[in-house]
Amino acid sequence: MPSSLSDSRALIINQLGLFLIVGSASICGVIMFALYRDCDPLQAGHISAPDQYVPYLVLDIFQDYPGVPGLFLACAYSGTLSTASTSINAMAAVTVEDLIKPRLPSISPRRLTLISKGLSLIYGSACLTVAALSSLLGGGVLQGSFTVMGVISGPLLGAFILGMFIPVCNTIGVFSGLGAGFVLSFWVAVGATLYPPSPQTMGVLPTFTDHCALYNASEGLNVTVIMGTLPPRTISAPGDRPAIADDFYAISYLYYGALGTLTTVLGGVLVSYLTGPTKRSDLGPGLLWWDIMKQMSSVAPMAKSVPLEEALSNSKDSKEYPQEVKKPPGPPSFWPQDPQLHKEGEESNLLRETDI
Repeated sequence: MPSSLSDSRALIINQLGLFLIVGSASICGVIMFALYRDCDPLQAGHISAPDQYVPYLVLDIFQDYPGVPGLFLACAYSGTLSTASTSINAMAAVTVEDLIKPRLPSISPRRLTLISKGLSLIYGSACLTVAALSSLLGGGVLQGSFTVMGVISGPLLGAFILGMFIPVCNTIGVFSGLGAGFVLSFWVAVGATLYPPSPQTMGVLPTFTDHCALYNASEGLNVTVIMGTLPPRTISAPGDRPAIADDFYAISYLYYGALGTLTTVLGGVLVSYLTGPTKRSDLGPGLLWWDIMKQMSSVAPMAKSVPLEEALSNSKDSKEYPQEVKKPPGPPSFWPQDPQLHKEGEESNLLRETDI
């Protein structure tokens, strides 16, 4: 970006787009709850996972409009494939630029292209494998992705906070806090997977099956639909649960990142003070956030460059030409600089004037 104004504008546009996406998803969730409050498709057995609510909604409300469910499916696939292909190509390019080219500088561009294509194939196969395995997740793909990102990204954010904002932290403290944050968030994620919290603990809104269709038959123009309460589903009794299952393990998966970040920062500061905090004089310039801000504020803006043709046209129009530079008195520049040769040159000039 050419300036900080363009950076701010791009950030605002990005946040507006995210707000529209999240707002649309929230409105869609409210509509589904109001529509299926008396007949929950998941409890009725019409769908087998929470991720199937939106496709079921589309098929339900657009069942009399041919082509609309297919259009929805095409849009969903196109958006997913465009995002996935961009990520796969980016991972392949980063691997080639940061890992392969520095270690093999003499490799030919043709081989680099083949390696990049092979890496794209490997990463794409890995994504397909993970997508196939994600069908086994009980909580859904979205919860699984947020859980993995929170467990990994939370401690990493804490490490960056220690390095940029806390001068006393040292290497031992950062690695200790990073390990503690990762272990704690991973422990909570595994515990919540083994002992999932109850809907009452998570605050899930109640749904019913009082108005689900028990019998639906059509004969000619006559349609017979019998509504009623579905028979109770067989639910296995929960086994022995630890005491922290309904308290510590009941933390929402959206807070795993915050838990890892907070643990990393607190653990890093504590270990840094115990092992000897880093002195401010030992830190190099430009490592802390406020040092970078001071350096950016002290840099003067660059002068605006003007093309040569524009400068010449402006000078001709205004008839302003550069002034001649007065040279100090002395011999011409083409005279030799050696004193002996300079003296001989002066004598030869005097002889010529005498002859004339």
